[in-house]
Amino acid sequence: MSELPPLNGSKTHPLPEHALNWLRTIERLPVPRQDINPGVANRLLRGGLVEEVQLPSPYRSVTGNVTHLRITDAGREAVKP
Repeated sequence: MSELPPLNGSKTHPLPEHALNWLRTIERLPVPRQDINPGVANRLLRGGLVEEVQLPSPYRSVTGNVTHLRITDAGREAVKP
């Protein structure tokens, strides 16, 4: 996988509470990528905290598979208390 650049600017800052909340949500169940703010999804992917996987669509109007974010071992370490 190629290195993803930040969406805004060039510095990578520590994860904000909003991104950690999404990571905790993803820890319980994979979440469709389109449900998450693009900047947050990009940051979680750049940090190796989540991975993209194709899973069946949870939406009635969309058939087939959609991209979901699933937590990685590094992500589990990041949300440990």
